Amino acid sequence: MTHAWRKNVVWVASYPKSGNTWVRSILYCAMQGRVDLNRIGELIPSFPACVERVAQDNRIAEIDDAAKLWDQAQQWISSLPGNRVIKTHNLCGPVSGTRFPLSQCTLAAIYVVRDPRDVAISYTNHFGRTLEQAVSLLQMEDNFTFMEANTFRKSVIGSWRTHVESWMGAAFPVLVVRYEDLLMSPVDEISRILDFLGMKPVISPEQIADVTSFSSLSRSEVEEGFDEASESAVKFFHKGRVGQWLGREQEVQDLNLAFGPLMKTLGYES
Repeated sequence: MTHAWRKNVVWVASYPKSGNTWVRSILYCAMQGRVDLNRIGELIPSFPACVERVAQDNRIAEIDDAAKLWDQAQQWISSLPGNRVIKTHNLCGPVSGTRFPLSQCTLAAIYVVRDPRDVAISYTNHFGRTLEQAVSLLQMEDNFTFMEANTFRKSVIGSWRTHVESWMGAAFPVLVVRYEDLLMSPVDEISRILDFLGMKPVISPEQIADVTSFSSLSRSEVEEGFDEASESAVKFFHKGRVGQWLGREQEVQDLNLAFGPLMKTLGYES
């Protein structure tokens, strides 16, 4: 039996390694007054985790029709009580024979964007790639991420430019948050996020900023571990600095050439 669709989903979207999990930790802290890295997924799950849940409930052993399964996952989320915050790295628009996200369940989105040159540097640590490979992947329109041991955990991301433009041009409300602003002015950006969501946090934005600072999250990862860290990564919360690409200008020059106008629009000067 199908149910009436409800617009109850707020997507936290980003290109990989752009600050998505950081924003999830902020929202978790706003709701819980603390951060438990290994329980963030319980409150703010990833979309692939939702797909996997639906597959398990329907006893689906492997993906036969990805578009149908993605639609079913969004329908399931829509059936849950209250509003739901869901993480995604998918691009916004035509994906795998369907559209993502579906307008029937989408209330709004927070889109986290980061200088693609720093994304490439972070990519090398998380995915075990060379910088040359990372720079190439950020320009590939058919780029996607997946887990070899779990075919349900796949994200279709495309190139950095396509991904950013797809979410910034969405037909529903989107709050764009720059990683760099969140790092430099955390209280202001956290307040902006909470205002956008109409959320009343259990602790102040100043306290949230302290608990979810990159150094605090990095320390928590060392003490507690983090099950979302890649096997090839030294740490998930590795450095988190702005301008990690400086000193490697020649190696990331192709990104300037490929994405220059959009980078300039977002305040990323070459």
